[in-house]
Amino acid sequence: MPRSRSAATGGAHCATSADSVLTNANILTVDADFSTAGAVAMAGGRIVGVGTHEDIQHLIGPDTQITDLGGRTVLPGFIDTHGHLGLFGQEKQWVNLDGAGSVTEICERIARAAATTPVGDAIVATPVGDHPYFFRVPECLVEGRFPTRQELDAAAPDHPVYITAPTNRVPNSALFNTRALRAAGLLSAKTFAKALKGKSKDGMEVTDTAYWLDGIEVVRDQQTGRPTGEIRNMQPIYNPSRYYDKITPFLPQPTYESIRDGIRLMAPDFLAEGVTTLLENHLTRPEELRSYRELDLPLRIFFAHEIDARQSLEEIERMLRTVSFSGREGFGDDHLALVGVSIGVDGPHWHGAGVADEHYIGPDGTMINPDPLVPEPLYRAIVGLAARLGLRVHSCAGGRRAIQIALDAFAAADDESSISDRRFVLEHCEFPTPAQIAECGRLGVVPTTTTNFLWGKVSEVFIDRLGGGDYSENAIPLRWWLDAGIPVAQETDWGPRSVMFSIWQSLARQSGLTGEVIGAHQRISREEAIRLFTNSGAHALFKEDVLGSIEVGKFADLVVLSESPMTCPEDAIKDIEVLVTMIDGKAVHGHEVLAQLREAQ
Repeated sequence: MPRSRSAATGGAHCATSADSVLTNANILTVDADFSTAGAVAMAGGRIVGVGTHEDIQHLIGPDTQITDLGGRTVLPGFIDTHGHLGLFGQEKQWVNLDGAGSVTEICERIARAAATTPVGDAIVATPVGDHPYFFRVPECLVEGRFPTRQELDAAAPDHPVYITAPTNRVPNSALFNTRALRAAGLLSAKTFAKALKGKSKDGMEVTDTAYWLDGIEVVRDQQTGRPTGEIRNMQPIYNPSRYYDKITPFLPQPTYESIRDGIRLMAPDFLAEGVTTLLENHLTRPEELRSYRELDLPLRIFFAHEIDARQSLEEIERMLRTVSFSGREGFGDDHLALVGVSIGVDGPHWHGAGVADEHYIGPDGTMINPDPLVPEPLYRAIVGLAARLGLRVHSCAGGRRAIQIALDAFAAADDESSISDRRFVLEHCEFPTPAQIAECGRLGVVPTTTTNFLWGKVSEVFIDRLGGGDYSENAIPLRWWLDAGIPVAQETDWGPRSVMFSIWQSLARQSGLTGEVIGAHQRISREEAIRLFTNSGAHALFKEDVLGSIEVGKFADLVVLSESPMTCPEDAIKDIEVLVTMIDGKAVHGHEVLAQLREAQ
């Protein structure tokens, strides 16, 4: 049980008057003892006092702003170690189809967008269904089917319409209207077939049911032979096709401005979930780093450069030397810092890109055992080179063989010169074995993972595709990590983006599709689940001295919650609302809540 904290346990920092004080609160400090307090004082962006109201009374001056929280719960700001602010920000500029439960509603949203979009410009929408995992699509719609291209034509007759496919689901479907199909050169079966002259050509093929374009399936109407508008397997990230760009010529090319605008629009979503610090270390782009600097977001951003393994080793070495100044703990300030480099070993098993220790069922139903994204000798050479230059390596590895490839490369680098104090980061870590967990401990590797994968993938991938058993029961093994004494950190990744949802899922371990509990023996406690998004995140960033708990001298990054996750019913944890998010002692979300509380005092 948490114990009460007072000035006797380090509650007061100095005699200087505080800028602001939160009092009459249930403060879960998440310090070493998980102690509680009733008040916290802040000055100059730091915490200067923690304890009872009496303990910090001497810090209250004539200009101190005091807020009575009425017993509401306060936690340290959440640290998301894999959030994709830059990547997901692009969707903020699209038509949002979340919550649209029918073809009619989808078309209404498209029509509203068409009314404000210049004639001829493309209308791009998020996938059919609801983020993040798009369960039961299109059966989730009232009509039980996708909109036809004719229905999309009626909604936007003067615009190409592209309803994107969900990237984290395979198979999947995108939707084009007639203008989009025409611009893509796909509308006429006769023209398409003539181009092939009845034969397969450069990854192209015509069948009775589809045009096939290097993995992309353009569905054809059985009566007319013309495309229906449904296009399957549009996977530009993990299953790229050489034809993706060729059949989307109507799309505007991403620009620095569009990337920056997406980040600007997306950042408030993270703040609203209580995220105060974000690690961006997978699928990153240089334009994102520039955007973070120019936007000067209140979020603390830690950024790793993505290595393009398609380049020659000489080109990669030049890039690594360029960023080698970021060193072991990173380079920058407390709001934006470089923290090394990133290189992935594998992708999602759903896409057939997970590198497993045995064959499994791929997206098309055949048995597969894919190679890593980067050939193992090249991967090991890159890791060794980065280590010699003093850089920290972040590596995405979900499958067991991928994890072993990464650990073998880390161990080889360690043999040359110890990396145990570098805190190399191993992302995803879906299926580690106890032996691999022990090796992470030996090498000082920091794992980041997410129970969101259980919610979104366990039924359709871990059980149906990987065969269940050990793959599902011991997927995302938080209990194993913590029992081994390794500070595993949680991340939200594809989502749900709510940290409180992920904390709940660490206890519940439920399938979002079926509701069944998976691997109950890997559950962790409420306190442990909170620590994964606070203490462990700070450790992953070499910032445990200034982040991750509510203690004197640390940054005043706090969240105010609608309920206490320690005492509410377990199923209510996922629905706890973040009322206020504070960074450096200033509200960056929920200003109006604090104003109302002060007005009521």
